[in-house]
Amino acid sequence: MLTFEQAQILGAPAIVEKLTSLPFTKVRHNVSTIDAQPSVSRGAIIVSVTGYLLVDDEPNPLSFSQVFQLVNEGTTYYVAYQDDRRVLPASTTSSV
Repeated sequence: MLTFEQAQILGAPAIVEKLTSLPFTKVRHNVSTIDAQPSVSRGAIIVSVTGYLLVDDEPNPLSFSQVFQLVNEGTTYYVAYQDDRRVLPASTTSSV
């Protein structure tokens, strides 16, 4: 399952379709932090990544946060869950 900007996408074909339908052709990832810890599931790892993206020729980077779970299957791991989020700048006019 992939959660992308609050939309939940299930299954490899649907995930590939979502990612290939995004409205840009070039993305450069710059990773700022990576944190990992064991999951409650035996042999699984929760990974959190933050950083920024440079999309196409846009000069202004977009911050992102990504969390995913790696699950052990024999001698390899697969991504069992992934959550991607663009992080928008805080508003200076909060209604809270």
